Amino acid sequence: MFCNFYFGGYSDFSEVKFSVTRLLQDVEITETDDNLTVSSDGFTLSINEGGHSAMFASEDYDIELKFSCYIDIIVSHTNWAYELMVFIGKLLNNMDGDCILELNDKPILLRKNNVITVDDKKLSGAVEFPFYGLGLDYQVGDIV
Repeated sequence: MFCNFYFGGYSDFSEVKFSVTRLLQDVEITETDDNLTVSSDGFTLSINEGGHSAMFASEDYDIELKFSCYIDIIVSHTNWAYELMVFIGKLLNNMDGDCILELNDKPILLRKNNVITVDDKKLSGAVEFPFYGLGLDYQVGDIV
C-alpha cells in the first residue's frame, strides 16, 4: 500500500526538511540535498521538491503544489493509518499552502484555500479512515 502526498506553501525545501525531522521522533532519517527519507514503524516517506508528479497533481486538483512525498505503508503495523493522519495533521499545522493526499492513487484528503476536505468512500474499507487523527477541523465531502 502506498500514498502520495503533495503540498505547496511558501517554505523552501530546507524548511520542509527541518519541519519533518522535528515532527517525527524515534525515526531513521536519511538526508541528501534534494531528498529526505524518514522511516517509522508504520511507514517510510521520501520527500523531494518539484518533479512531474507534483506538477500533474497541481493541474489535476487546480492547486499550487511544490513538494512530492511518496509514502510506503507498512501494513503489518496495525496502527499505520492513525499514525499517518497524526503526522499529516502536524505537518499541515506547521506548513501553509494547499495539499492533496492520495492513498493507492485515490484522493482522500484535500486542503484548498485553508479548508480540509476528506473523502474515504473510494477506499471500500469496512471502517472509516481515522481522519480524527489529524487533530484539525475538516469537512467530509467529495474529492474529484
